[in-house]
Amino acid sequence: MSAAASSSQSRPAGLVMSSRNATVQGNNRGNNGAAGGSNKKMVIRPFKVQPKLPENFEDATWEVLRQAVVAVQSKTAVAISYEELYRAVENLCVHKMGARLYERLRMECARHVAAVVGSLASGGVEGLMDPALFLAKVDDVWQDHCEHMLTIRNIFLYMDRSFVMQTSALQPIWEMGLTLFRLELAAQGRGLQRPGAAGGVQAAAAGAGEGGVAGNTGLDIKIVKGMLRVMERQRNGEAVNLALLRSLVRMLGSLGLYKPLFLRAFLEDTERYFAVEGTKKMESLDVVAFLLHVERRLGEAEESVVHYLEPGTRKALITAVESRLLAPHVTALIDKGLTPLMDAQRVEDVRRLYQLACRKPGGAEELKAAFNAYIRRRGGELVGDDAREKEMIEDLLAFKNKCDVILSEALGGRSNPACLAAMKDGFEFALNVRPSRPAELLAKFLDAKLKGEKGVSEGEMEGLLDRVMVLFRYVGSKDVFEAFYKKDLAKRLLLGRSASADLERSMVAKLKAECGATFTNKFEGMFKDMDLSRELMGNYAQFLGTTAAGEKAGGREGGREGGREVETSVHVLTTGYWPAYPSSDVVVPPVLEPHMARFSAYYTGKYQGRRLLWQHSLGTCVIKARFPLGTKELSVSFFQAIVLLCFNDGESPRVAFTDIKAATRIEDGELRRTLQSLACGKINQRVLQKEPKGKDVEDNDVFSLNAGFTHKLYRIKINTIQLKETVEENDKTHAEVHRDRQYQIDAAIVRIMKARKKLSHNLLLSELFGQLKFSVVPVDVKRRLESLIERDYLCRDDINPSVYNYVA
Repeated sequence: MSAAASSSQSRPAGLVMSSRNATVQGNNRGNNGAAGGSNKKMVIRPFKVQPKLPENFEDATWEVLRQAVVAVQSKTAVAISYEELYRAVENLCVHKMGARLYERLRMECARHVAAVVGSLASGGVEGLMDPALFLAKVDDVWQDHCEHMLTIRNIFLYMDRSFVMQTSALQPIWEMGLTLFRLELAAQGRGLQRPGAAGGVQAAAAGAGEGGVAGNTGLDIKIVKGMLRVMERQRNGEAVNLALLRSLVRMLGSLGLYKPLFLRAFLEDTERYFAVEGTKKMESLDVVAFLLHVERRLGEAEESVVHYLEPGTRKALITAVESRLLAPHVTALIDKGLTPLMDAQRVEDVRRLYQLACRKPGGAEELKAAFNAYIRRRGGELVGDDAREKEMIEDLLAFKNKCDVILSEALGGRSNPACLAAMKDGFEFALNVRPSRPAELLAKFLDAKLKGEKGVSEGEMEGLLDRVMVLFRYVGSKDVFEAFYKKDLAKRLLLGRSASADLERSMVAKLKAECGATFTNKFEGMFKDMDLSRELMGNYAQFLGTTAAGEKAGGREGGREGGREVETSVHVLTTGYWPAYPSSDVVVPPVLEPHMARFSAYYTGKYQGRRLLWQHSLGTCVIKARFPLGTKELSVSFFQAIVLLCFNDGESPRVAFTDIKAATRIEDGELRRTLQSLACGKINQRVLQKEPKGKDVEDNDVFSLNAGFTHKLYRIKINTIQLKETVEENDKTHAEVHRDRQYQIDAAIVRIMKARKKLSHNLLLSELFGQLKFSVVPVDVKRRLESLIERDYLCRDDINPSVYNYVA
């Protein structure tokens, strides 16, 4: 063996040994280094007798290699250099001894693996050894095995890269080591055939591939059980060695056992653990605490993938946690938690509930339905609470704002169309629990706001109007809103109670954008009348100025009466735009009659064919009153002015109620309220005195001018006592709306039938509901259909009574 190795190693590089003669040509140099002489040829002849290997060459060489392998496995010094060992492997392979060398190496490695793995079999989770200590011992054996196999592979690298690569049936040395280790782990405790025996590799591989955790006692199963035990400790809050788990997971991955053996057992154990924990936590924790616990567990699962599990495990692990810890309890969490969280406006917790609910298939739909039910329930309670009708709109605006905040910050906002639709449906249902009342109160709320509030800027009012418009969109009885808004708008315009004309027009513009020009036609007509009235009064003032010089009679000069200037301002209203006001046959004071007559003559002369009807109930006056303590200007209503002028005669300082009633002919209830405002109001506004004293005005009461009246201001506004709208007045407004609805239903039916000529009852209802801007019940439609049939607009089909024909 030594001679052969020496012969091989002493072979000059670049020379090729052959049985043929070899000729080498070159220049010879003399001793002095100068070129000279002629070319010479050197011929190397082959051996006459071929050299033979020693009889024990293979065995002797293997023995040297075996001792080196044993030294590596026992962590002792190798007696021969790695270069000589490498050349020895090369010589065996060159002389076609690679197959036996590979098998001998495999058997030697199998022997060692069986020994070191066998030393682990006495420990494990079923034994007395702690799982963490057992796993640490396994990791030590594994790390030693990897280190040994890397060194052995380097020694046998020539065989690994030549003979093994050329033989497809053989595994590379590193993979062979992994297979031996894996099969030995599977064989220990199972009674399987050892991988050192013939055919053992295939048999043991089949056994390892089929095994599971349940009912198996192999060492690989013990390792998996130990890892699961340590991971459970980590879930219970104990400190564990994550580096050890990471190393063992990589070991299982290298051995091909991660998915078939560990992953299935790990996921089953995870599901079992969190199923039990989910039930316990639901019983002991409130909703928010449970959600925080689930978030923490999901975060721990993510961290476990980062720290020691394979990245591909993430999806399956998160699914296992969600399916056992969260999904079974989503419905209960929504039922128990959404209402209190919404009531308290806990945005972060609602967001947490929503995000976790979305992890369950169908969970987002459940939360959307609960969100809709919550809005319906809470909104319906606000609308149906008779005791808080005055605060209904304020409460609804606050509730809508809360829902908007929850939607935008917790439920995804506009990126979540399902919850947007749920909120819209919920508010539409809530605001129509009482079909007409919210519309009426919405109009009255706007009336109060548009009259002005202290400390509120126009920008803030614009924002409020926008929020009100959102509620208005949900109201079905928009015609009821129109009726009440028109009545209140008329009072604001005529009595000068609007805080801002721009805000008034802005609100009408918003209504027009929402409902169309037809809806706001009368509102815009009111503004137009006010503008035309201002223009008309400007022209009238010019007319008075040009004719003042020629009008002198009885001490009157132009617009003066007895040296007192009387300024007159008249609003001319178009009957079709404004609410219908009852006519009042009051006695107009003589001081005002000439001015009213002059304006009537001017107007009818300018606009021939038109007729003026004076509405005294909406008039206002500024009168000058001379009290013993000083002269004041009083801003009063027309009725208050008529009453005060009854005390203009110094000869009758005391006037009875019956005398005032006869002199003014004001309606009884209106007169009593007028006298209350003058004699029973605030102390600094009592320009009259009543005998006997009291808050109510009786038939026997007597009134006199308050000689002690004083006020720090020169001009004083005497407030009127507003008569609260009675049930009868509201019913009257609603009756007008109902009557208008009948006309609209009739017109819509005739319009549809005229275009279609023939329609079934159901199709007619479908088209009718699409055209009407208010909600209507089929019973009302049936009545209108019967009325139209009686008036010969429609007739029933002779063959099918549920079909209507249009009568031309």
